[in-house]
Amino acid sequence: MSKGYRRFEVLPKRLKLESSPLDQDIFEFLGISLNEMKQANIYWLEDSELQEDKWDEIQRKVLSDEILEDVHSSKYNVDDYFTSTPSFVVEKCFLPGVTDNAARSASDAMKIVTGKKIDCASGTLFFLFGSLSDDDAKEVATKFLGNSLIEGIKVYSYNEFIESDRFQVSPRPEVKLSTFDDYQTYDLEVSDSELEKMSKENIWALTLDEMKVIQSHFRDEKVKKRRSEKGLPESPTDVEIEILAQTWSEHCKHKIFASKIDYKETETNGTKSLGDMTVDSLYKTYIKGATKQSTVPWLVSVFSDNAGVVRFSDKVDVAIKVETHNSPSALDPYGGALTGIVGVNRDILGVGLGARPIANTNVLCFAPPHWPKASEKSELPLGLLHPKRILKGVHKGIEDGGNKSGIPTVNGAIYFDYNYSGKPLVYCGTLGVIPPVNKDGVDLSKKYHEPGDAVVMVGGAIGADGIHGATFSSMELDETAPATAVQIGDPLTQRRVTDFMMEAQKQNLYCSVTDNGAGGLSSSIGEMAEKTNGAIIDVAKAHTKYPGVKPFELVISESQERMSFAVKQENLEKFLTLAKEYNVDACHLGEFNDSGYFTIEYQGRLVGSLSMEFMHDGLPQMQLKADFKGPHEFTFKEEKKQSVSNYEEVIYKLLSSPNIASKERWVRQYDHEVQASTVVKPFIGKKTYGPSDSGVVWLKPHGGNDKEAIAIGCGFNPRLSYHDTYLMTQYAVDESIRNILCQGADLSKIALVDNFCWPDPIKKDSNPDGEQKLAALVRSCRSLYDYATFFNTPFVSGKDSMKNDFIGKFSNGENVKISIPPTLLVTSIGHIENIDKIVTSDFKSAGDLIYLLGESSGGLLYSEFDRYFDLKKRNAPEEINFESALSRYQKINQAQKESLFQSLHDISDGGLAVSLIESTFPRSLGASIEVNGPMEESLFTERASRFVCSIKAADKDKFESLFADDITYLGKVVEDFEIKINELSINGHKAYNAWRGL
Repeated sequence: MSKGYRRFEVLPKRLKLESSPLDQDIFEFLGISLNEMKQANIYWLEDSELQEDKWDEIQRKVLSDEILEDVHSSKYNVDDYFTSTPSFVVEKCFLPGVTDNAARSASDAMKIVTGKKIDCASGTLFFLFGSLSDDDAKEVATKFLGNSLIEGIKVYSYNEFIESDRFQVSPRPEVKLSTFDDYQTYDLEVSDSELEKMSKENIWALTLDEMKVIQSHFRDEKVKKRRSEKGLPESPTDVEIEILAQTWSEHCKHKIFASKIDYKETETNGTKSLGDMTVDSLYKTYIKGATKQSTVPWLVSVFSDNAGVVRFSDKVDVAIKVETHNSPSALDPYGGALTGIVGVNRDILGVGLGARPIANTNVLCFAPPHWPKASEKSELPLGLLHPKRILKGVHKGIEDGGNKSGIPTVNGAIYFDYNYSGKPLVYCGTLGVIPPVNKDGVDLSKKYHEPGDAVVMVGGAIGADGIHGATFSSMELDETAPATAVQIGDPLTQRRVTDFMMEAQKQNLYCSVTDNGAGGLSSSIGEMAEKTNGAIIDVAKAHTKYPGVKPFELVISESQERMSFAVKQENLEKFLTLAKEYNVDACHLGEFNDSGYFTIEYQGRLVGSLSMEFMHDGLPQMQLKADFKGPHEFTFKEEKKQSVSNYEEVIYKLLSSPNIASKERWVRQYDHEVQASTVVKPFIGKKTYGPSDSGVVWLKPHGGNDKEAIAIGCGFNPRLSYHDTYLMTQYAVDESIRNILCQGADLSKIALVDNFCWPDPIKKDSNPDGEQKLAALVRSCRSLYDYATFFNTPFVSGKDSMKNDFIGKFSNGENVKISIPPTLLVTSIGHIENIDKIVTSDFKSAGDLIYLLGESSGGLLYSEFDRYFDLKKRNAPEEINFESALSRYQKINQAQKESLFQSLHDISDGGLAVSLIESTFPRSLGASIEVNGPMEESLFTERASRFVCSIKAADKDKFESLFADDITYLGKVVEDFEIKINELSINGHKAYNAWRGL
């Protein structure tokens, strides 16, 4: 019988004066005139047998701030809260089974107040004001206020809402799952077409070749005999085939990076020729290969754990990982991004015996947020959310994930291009620290589990959310995307798990740990079992969000906030007791063994048993072909270009363009100060008016030496992919390194993380240019190798996300496919020995001399200038001269040690003009400079390896002697807030307002 629930509505006392902000871009897109909107909260509480004074205490102490809010549990005069009458009321709440963080927190608080566990659900009321039709109200509700994929949405006329019996105690919807057998089997003795259909319908994302390998395995007589002896059917159970699908998914196994590729060049058309070749694994040859070539002594753990670990100094190791969460963020932007950030936090927690997260970073790619307008409505394919809504949801998810976890967000970027309208990119990164050894001398960067150790799952309960997350992310996005692939993270629960884990680590209560990410237990325990060559777990012992979760769902669910531990049997009781003290769920599921099999039981009954060898080594290597045919645009939509009238207006236009303009209104909502160690924040100067080049985190509060710090930077340049991904990759790596060099990172202590997001590189009928996209991937990987080996900057971690495409239709029925541009994010971390030597990008004093470091001009093709303006010359950007760049960077380090720089700022989007003007913002100083050569190329080229800097006039001779002919004198810093460039005059206040979007 369903439980009865009481309803409570919580309204601000000042609701008459408070309105929720309206996003005019979206309402213009919808073509709806909504005058005003007001918002209130709803809670449904289980009707427990409590005294009325306890109910009153719950209302005052849990559901509201009694000074600012009113709580109503019966009918009241809603009109008292308005000066005019709403036309409609929208009510939304999470669907049964979807994580409800507000309700979970309220339930925990009520237990403290009453001593009883009271079930709870939360929701929101929106009061809409304006002349709206029923259809208008429904469109606002479903396309702006709620997401029907995860939320129940009801729309009432105001009179219907007032007259409803909404406060009557009534049952709440609950998850109702049908009864089930322990498992079902899949007969694989079918035709090839049936095998393919089976894979698609079950969201296994397995190719026909992979299905046939599984078919062959279960035909093997030895396999049949063992299964018969164990009481398993000849055909695979759903538990087994789902485990294989997760383990072999592109998301988890990185099959394309591991494939053998025959690469040829049909046409280079002016780009770098690599020659025809066969590459046996891009990962082993180029990514891991570059790190193997490295001679640095500070690598601790690379490519073998959840994150990379480096030891830049003696006191503390630093871990880094960057992940992507693209497909879930396209469906539910908030939940997808939140899950991404708390998920990468768990990667840090799961490295070695557990690192502690100290900083977050994120890079986000969207379609322009002001497109499409109502007049352009037909340009957005059916089934896609408005870009502004995706931006707002993703941003809120990132904000909640970091702020509520108590981890500062110190660096990142937001990038806009129409070609991300089919699928946004959400890169989430985390930096962590871990002592080299614990008090007993145990190396904390390693794992030590053995056969006989207990398998323990800690954290959130398992539900049907996150089913097929890994396989879903290995497929193109279309209108059939499953709701179960969407998860919502709970940063507060994860914080408790983190605190518990750090204490358990101090007490040496576990010997190994990893996170439950893609693939759930099938991935975490399956991977940990590789070390011992086997494990047995009973998934019925796992805590669930509701009854009826099937065994295969328990194994592969990606429900959040979970870590898997190996615990020595003698420490198991202490471990479980400590978890209880920290109010953290811990479930003893089974043991690791050396049986050679991953065995799954449900209530003691066998539901699956897979050979460890077949699970991890049975996947056949893909054999692929790549064909490079020169520059290749597969663009969905571009900006309309305009001719150049005068360069002053060009500069104001560039400063206000989405990719260059300040993201301050978004970035300010992230907490940069928590943990009190962020030395360089996203904005610098006394009034924090100017942009920094990278984030810097002081390591002393985290166990490091007194003066040392870590700089975190990022680089990417996806538009250059349309010309050549080899060049694009050079620019991405170089920008990332320059970001942290500017702040004072030691060039000899820089580690890199690569994150590829690529359109589908496999040729098929729906993807005829797959070989070209694969060739682009080969060229990018080779470029990474060439750069990293020359500069001795090893890769310590990485990730790839393939098949970032959308396939659908326009409103007129026309088919559409949108592929992202091949996008590589390179994240860098570098060691700063002395925080007193940190340099920032802002000009410091009038009279200081301004110089350009590096070449004075270059090609403009695919620059931000080229995005908006017609080019006189369509010259491609130049390749980086490695020798001169290395010499320049080494001299920059030397100049920083000698404190020669007053400011140092890398040149990237918008070229010299933008970088120069950004340096004037923090102190409202101006500049007077002269440039030689063509104005367009001198001011707006984004040629790599370049900087703009300022020095004291007294250091002129020393500075020019050090850099010799690698610098160009530009002019001086001036007192007035005006930037003079040859005959141009740029008003500093106008430029700053354009940059800030004011």
